[in-house]
Amino acid sequence: MVEAITRPTQIEISQQALKNNVAVVKKTAGADKIFLAVKSNAYGLGLIPTSKAAVAGGVYGLAVAIIDEALALRHERLTAPILILGISPAEYAELMAVQHIMATVVSLDWLKEAATYLSGEQRLHVSLGVDTGMGRIGFRDRAALAEAIAYVQAHHDLFDYVGLATHFAESDSANTDYFEMQLARWHNLTDGLPEPEYYHVANSGAAMYHADEVPHEVIRVGTVLYGVEPSRGELADGHDLQPVMALRSEMNFVKQLPAGEGISYSHKYTTTGDEWIGTVPIGYGDGWLRKLTGFNVIVDGQYAPIVGQIAMDQMMIRLPRAYPVGTKVTLIGRDGDLENTLEDVAQHAGLAPWEIMTGMQDRLHRVLVD
Repeated sequence: MVEAITRPTQIEISQQALKNNVAVVKKTAGADKIFLAVKSNAYGLGLIPTSKAAVAGGVYGLAVAIIDEALALRHERLTAPILILGISPAEYAELMAVQHIMATVVSLDWLKEAATYLSGEQRLHVSLGVDTGMGRIGFRDRAALAEAIAYVQAHHDLFDYVGLATHFAESDSANTDYFEMQLARWHNLTDGLPEPEYYHVANSGAAMYHADEVPHEVIRVGTVLYGVEPSRGELADGHDLQPVMALRSEMNFVKQLPAGEGISYSHKYTTTGDEWIGTVPIGYGDGWLRKLTGFNVIVDGQYAPIVGQIAMDQMMIRLPRAYPVGTKVTLIGRDGDLENTLEDVAQHAGLAPWEIMTGMQDRLHRVLVD
């Protein structure tokens, strides 16, 4: 998709907020090293600019979902450690080794196949994944895990055993039963096995609320570093976190309509009197969902509701008075005394904040600020 750099609509990435959140999370979790999840285009914020800002702000390593994301980071000469969280085809083992990309390994068969592709010029760094209850990927049997570790250590010319990890399904809830069950499984599966350099067990919820219970020197987080409190207010208020993302545009057309005029497709909104209507160049084709009709954006420090169906590339807002073309519109972020948070948008849409973020499309221009 083409990035729309000629359009006034853009995502702002606050470098200062990201740096602040790194410090807050490190202090809260007692962590020495943070791997930031920048998968799915850095949760919609933009893979390259966000990763560069994160490393500059004190993040130790970057975590992605697929090889292609890791290669894009290396292409930009980012030298920080990179962890692939998903399963990579074994045929790319040599490529990952040469590019110093850490692979997640979840079976002995994968290791044996990968060994056939490795030349030995560079060792492949591997992190073994353990499934303690997420039900996604990972070893579920201690003997199988031990056998895989032994295989890696026996083939030290090809592999370097650097990580051991699991992922918690419910680490951000007041009900800790499932978390405690997963933690018990983790100990049963891993206690006494050879120790790697990285135990990256703590995700955002575990890092913020359970740091005393899990290995926390190395943590692997996402949403919390982007300024989203993982429990959404259930366990904390998140006041020390700062929002990293803002979404802004400006009006490119303003008109006054009389009563009885329909707005947008199907005329689900009709003016009730003389109304000033502004058009904003953003729509569901950018990830600004149709569900957000009725949501209040901010214009000149005042709320202005979205009226009519949101179209693919444009939407309309009802203004409190006439404004000139080019007036700024804040969809997410602060303007004067008012602020729209990701949580506000998510609640209106009936989604989670990270779903809103990752839905932001590539044609939205991303810029680093402050």
